[in-house]
Amino acid sequence: MLRNLDELAGLLRALYPEGPPQPFAILEGVRRAKAGESLIEVARSLRCTTKRLEAAAAAVDPIREVIGHDLEFAASETATRRPRGIVGQLLLGELAERAFLGIYKAMMGTNELVLEDDRSSRTETDYRILNSHRRPVFRINIKFHGTLFRNAHNLVGLEPEDCFALATYKIFLGLQKQETERLPYLFVVVSVPGLTGSHVGSAIPEDLAHLLSLVHASPKIQGKRAIEERVVTHLLEAGGAERFQAELADFRRKIDCAEWRVLSARRADRLLRELLFERVYAVRVRAFARNYRNAELDMHFSLQRDLTPLRDFLANLRERGLHGLAVDLERGVI
Repeated sequence: MLRNLDELAGLLRALYPEGPPQPFAILEGVRRAKAGESLIEVARSLRCTTKRLEAAAAAVDPIREVIGHDLEFAASETATRRPRGIVGQLLLGELAERAFLGIYKAMMGTNELVLEDDRSSRTETDYRILNSHRRPVFRINIKFHGTLFRNAHNLVGLEPEDCFALATYKIFLGLQKQETERLPYLFVVVSVPGLTGSHVGSAIPEDLAHLLSLVHASPKIQGKRAIEERVVTHLLEAGGAERFQAELADFRRKIDCAEWRVLSARRADRLLRELLFERVYAVRVRAFARNYRNAELDMHFSLQRDLTPLRDFLANLRERGLHGLAVDLERGVI
């Protein structure tokens, strides 16, 4: 738990050896000023005004003055729950990327594959796979299947363990991108029941969770996603957050042993149109948007029948090449 300004400043130095971003840099300035450094010199080194630094240093609680919340707020379960889940999901995405590349390279027999981050929205996992000539092979969107839909049998005719939900707008956008780029768009689904962003986030060390809650709640901090991504990088580093390494190894093991499947945007669209009223139960519910506020309109797929095992897909790709698979992909067979 973060108990004072010195502990917060120490954590920020571990995350940002080159110096923390604003407004955390102001707090580092306060710490240095309280240690006896000249306010003017500290302000100059931080590229901020002396007046701003003086106001923070004179405050009863510099953290509340600069961030907008205090450490007691940051330590509350209510404040940490959502930021833990967000960073947990980011961490799962990073682990999935690495696992996917490992599977691809092992099956395709190449170490020259490049996973290029090409996300237009920072809320989506959206990448292009490039070959050794930097030519795109296909675009992928990695999806985690961790939370079971307990009422799937009654609502969409699938067993909870066999049901994968995908927002209909993501199918539409994926197909649009495929037709614009003439590049196969694939949803790569990794199934690890119980492994969710909130589960992973609950294992994040408390001091980092408290920092994340300050970032998440503060109206004064810009670039929050960049800070969250820095925390993820820190957690994945060999020497970063040693208390987290055992949990991290367990998450990696579960993802490495998981079932991976592929669903093309074309096949997803075809099944959506064929099974709309069977698998999109929201269209059968009166006033769905009003009764389920903020809920997405999901299409539900059978993992066993509708998706293709990743290893089968890669074996097919290796034997036939992308051109050989083009017809199957365009017809929505895969």
